[in-house]
Amino acid sequence: MTTPIDPTRTDPIDPLPPAKFSSWRGALKENLLKPSEVAVLQTMVDEGQVATLDDAASILDLQETVIHPAEHMWGS
Repeated sequence: MTTPIDPTRTDPIDPLPPAKFSSWRGALKENLLKPSEVAVLQTMVDEGQVATLDDAASILDLQETVIHPAEHMWGS
């Protein structure tokens, strides 16, 4: 028996579920982030990687455009 394909998946090779928002920065401004997602941004601030939550969100947005998880893992 075959496994049904999840219609919410945009890339069957990509192991990550589809994002609930298209931009970390936009989601931060509109208060759409879950507490655990805000905690990710706050950790970046606490560790001195960035000065503000907005800066952290901007970096994550940039990483989303530069690093594709499947390509990064397999070196494609």
